[in-house]
Amino acid sequence: MPEFVNKNMPYHGVTPHLVPFLPYIEKTDDSPLDEAWRPADSLSRPIDIAVIERWFGECDRNHWCHSHGREKGAKPVWVVDIKRRCIARYERGEYVALSYVWGGRCDNESVSLVKGNLERLRQPGGLDGVGGLQKTISDAARLVGELGVGYLWVDRLCIVQDDSEEKERQLMGMAGIYEGAYFTLVAAQSADAGGPLSSRPLQRVRASWWGSLLTLPTVGLMGKRKKEADTPWRRPANNREVMNSHSIDLLRTVWFQRGWTFQEYLFSGRRVVFHNNTVNWECRCVSLHEHQQPLGSISTGVPSVPLSRLDYWPNFHRFARLAALFAPRVFTFAEDVHDAFAGAGNHFAATFPGGLISGLPGGWFFDTALLWQPYSPMWRRVASNRIAKGEEVLPSWSWFSYRGNIQSESWAAGWSYLATSQQEGAWQVFPTVHWEHSETRDSPRLPASAPETGLRTPKTSEDWKKSDGRYTHPSIPHIEFSRPISLPPFDHPQPAIAQRSRYLHCTTRHTTWALHPKAYHAFAGNCAILALLDQSGNLAGHLRVNTPESDIRHRIPTDPIDLIELSKGQVELQPQSPESAQSEKEERLEILQRDLSFPFPVPLMEELKAPQARERDLVLHPLADVFDEWSLPLWPEAKNKGVYEFYNVMWVKWLDEGETMAERVAVGRMEKGVWEGREKAVRRVMIA
Repeated sequence: MPEFVNKNMPYHGVTPHLVPFLPYIEKTDDSPLDEAWRPADSLSRPIDIAVIERWFGECDRNHWCHSHGREKGAKPVWVVDIKRRCIARYERGEYVALSYVWGGRCDNESVSLVKGNLERLRQPGGLDGVGGLQKTISDAARLVGELGVGYLWVDRLCIVQDDSEEKERQLMGMAGIYEGAYFTLVAAQSADAGGPLSSRPLQRVRASWWGSLLTLPTVGLMGKRKKEADTPWRRPANNREVMNSHSIDLLRTVWFQRGWTFQEYLFSGRRVVFHNNTVNWECRCVSLHEHQQPLGSISTGVPSVPLSRLDYWPNFHRFARLAALFAPRVFTFAEDVHDAFAGAGNHFAATFPGGLISGLPGGWFFDTALLWQPYSPMWRRVASNRIAKGEEVLPSWSWFSYRGNIQSESWAAGWSYLATSQQEGAWQVFPTVHWEHSETRDSPRLPASAPETGLRTPKTSEDWKKSDGRYTHPSIPHIEFSRPISLPPFDHPQPAIAQRSRYLHCTTRHTTWALHPKAYHAFAGNCAILALLDQSGNLAGHLRVNTPESDIRHRIPTDPIDLIELSKGQVELQPQSPESAQSEKEERLEILQRDLSFPFPVPLMEELKAPQARERDLVLHPLADVFDEWSLPLWPEAKNKGVYEFYNVMWVKWLDEGETMAERVAVGRMEKGVWEGREKAVRRVMIA
């Protein structure tokens, strides 16, 4: 199961802030189920091709979403010509894009388009009798032909695999190819392309009225209603329950967990999705299962999720959510992480004033972007042997280089300009370090961060309107801002390429620090928290390390560690009332009793379970799960009010004897007074 699925959360365990980006569930309704509904528990029961035809036919006629944005992006170079059964150069016409898992089965013997077979496969009938054509692809071609669409685009047969220049262009244009498709055929039934498109037969059901009567599960030969047999499944209450269940089923498929399918799903406007022995429809207006009522009777108003789930303005909040969905995904070759995120990455590079640098928004977002934290321990991605040592671009300072569950809220200071997040907006980050980046150690260095002034304030502000302390812009009137920001041109967004850099450079303040000999659990998550103490033994800061507490408790470094300054920050605090403190304690106890594996700090667990425990003045803040120090027993109650001022710091490990090149170990915070009072050296640092 993907790491972002949490069994204690609603929506079948999916973290709520990710719900708008998950399949189906934001675009379904509470309409009642058809009386004859049954789950797809029989593999012999066919999937009716006519249902799929009705889906995209009614969407063509009734929905506003079908044509939006389809002409803007890159186009295929080659397609499979269904009628002529060969590879053809794409010129015009509707095509279906296939999203599937390559996998390992039959991979060595499978047919791919290469320079050597291009001319042969372009001949009419060139695909007939080709050995090694994978089952998923052949099934998809037959279905597309049955649906009357002229072309199929599938990467294995429509990108010349040994033409590096063309392959690079097509990979960079993948988002446009999927966005421009008539619809995308999602093959999530099988774990690899050697399996079928569906485990159930695909056919056009042409039963007569009398034949239909005979096959209804609750009607006998003479129309007498039969008693429905006991079944091992619980009948869902409505269509929403069906689609919620299908959503979590899709999340568990190999297809959803693979890295390359991320942008294929993200940019596809309409999808026919095969998985778990069923087929579903999803467009930008609705989602439907195969036994649901026709589209024409369902509302087709504008959904709450913007088109393609992306915005043409610098939306750090949306970036953080998409990053959290992408981070757990798996790659055969770890270095492909850049290409697989390229569609979304290039979009963000065009909308963020500072572009995108190895997965991190640049400019005035960069100082905040460096503060990402794991929710639970993440695995370091290691480049394959296809990449020469020293040429891999998987730097320790980027979340791109790790697989697992990233805590998107650790970036909350990055969207403080959104008025809808006023509570979180109390967290601010102020630059103290100028950052540069480079592709290699010796290549030209480019600015990664921006000064406090400049890009934070738009060049022209006459278009911004202020009302009740909030700002709006006529180009995006439905979004409220706490302050004006720089916006890209909306009529003609500038194309941009997300940059890939391995090294960060800065001049910053450095010191060494001793760690407290005890490790703690993070309040939310499964990472260990290490405490930083001042000379009097009081809590001065903390670090969240990418390791469980159980693994690090006996190997906390006894020698001083190296810390460098990243930026300055502050957040407003407010103490809880006795009533709210008691309510929170009862809520935590309830969770603790329901799930003993819930990752409370051990001292807090003991306090909660103690019957006569003194009420503690806990911090009341929406970011209590992010600011780990607030839940540590060493945190004094006197600090639970006013403004908490601190410095963001990084624990680094030196990679060379001269102590100039380092890699990230962990990120945390140090109290302002303690950090400023400690003697520090100013040094040039390169982070790999």
